[in-house]
Amino acid sequence: MGLFAACSSPKYFGKTYSPTSNVDVYLAKEDVKKNFTTMGTTDIGKGFGSLESAQQKVIELGKAKGADGVIMVLTEEVVTTSQTGTGVVNRTKKKNVIGTNSSTSTDIKQKKIMATFIKYE
Repeated sequence: MGLFAACSSPKYFGKTYSPTSNVDVYLAKEDVKKNFTTMGTTDIGKGFGSLESAQQKVIELGKAKGADGVIMVLTEEVVTTSQTGTGVVNRTKKKNVIGTNSSTSTDIKQKKIMATFIKYE
């Protein structure tokens, strides 16, 4: 996996306010005890070296966009499925043919951080 620092900043969609020096971090909307409005969103689906560095990048983006808080959710999405299989054919003494096969499917998953930036009312 490439290092997140090597990538450009996450894409942001929403309103921008004066920069803030602190962004409160929440892991669920229900954890926010203050009244707030949603100001914007971003998501990071690849290119980060660690979850900690990605989280820090989201916080820095929130500060730059003027957020008071960010609600982050970690998800996994299946990006591809890998399949392997084998087949065997055997001939019996009575000249019957018996075929057997087996296959395995494996989902390839990618972690994704979904972030909603909020502004306290």
